[in-house]
Amino acid sequence: MPALASPAPLLARAPPRARRHARLARCTASGESTSASVRVFKGGSAEVLFGAKQNLLGCIERGDDDGVELALKELAGLNPTPAPARSEKLLGSWQLAWSRQASSSNPFQRAFAKWSTKNLQILTADGLENYIELGPMTVSARAPIRAVSDERTEVSISTIDIALFGNVVKTMEMTPKPGRGAGWVEQTFLDDEMRISVGNKGSVFVHVREGERDGDGDGDGDGDGAAESTSGGESTALARR
Repeated sequence: MPALASPAPLLARAPPRARRHARLARCTASGESTSASVRVFKGGSAEVLFGAKQNLLGCIERGDDDGVELALKELAGLNPTPAPARSEKLLGSWQLAWSRQASSSNPFQRAFAKWSTKNLQILTADGLENYIELGPMTVSARAPIRAVSDERTEVSISTIDIALFGNVVKTMEMTPKPGRGAGWVEQTFLDDEMRISVGNKGSVFVHVREGERDGDGDGDGDGDGAAESTSGGESTALARR
């Protein structure tokens, strides 16, 4: 059996009860060749949720995309927050931990998701800002947001700034194209530490609240999620510099 990865920093503060119920198991991430060692937790709902999040973050840290997909399916039915798009837990600063870009996302979004060294979203009651670093260049997008259902957040980028070495060299005001509605993001999982979302073009995003991982252990204005990410494509535009 391959050596187990160390616990994901975000979830290193496992509640004692969860730690007592933990057991180790080996699972195959898919029917393909990749296999990953993950933690499986037995017990009550808190232990199951903790274990599912641990599995996901462990796979992300190992770069095991197949394992991530498996862990996302495990978390799909465990969302602890009713009406996540309307919840105050959505507000705050979020760091992109992993994304899977839809084939229909634009090339800039795919490049941002792959090569960015920092991808941060800040959500407030007034809107969002998405901040992406690519070496000496930074790209930030601002957008108003609103909940259009219990799970769905409508996003429409209004302004994009491009900066080199900290100096803004270009500001673009985004004008909605006729016949094209705003993008949206489906909030599929939300708690105090983690957010999982799906953009309107099908891209998937995993965010962790900024500071949690270290402490503990689409850009055309109407893209997939209109912005959930200038860096992540459709669902990352919620962030800030």
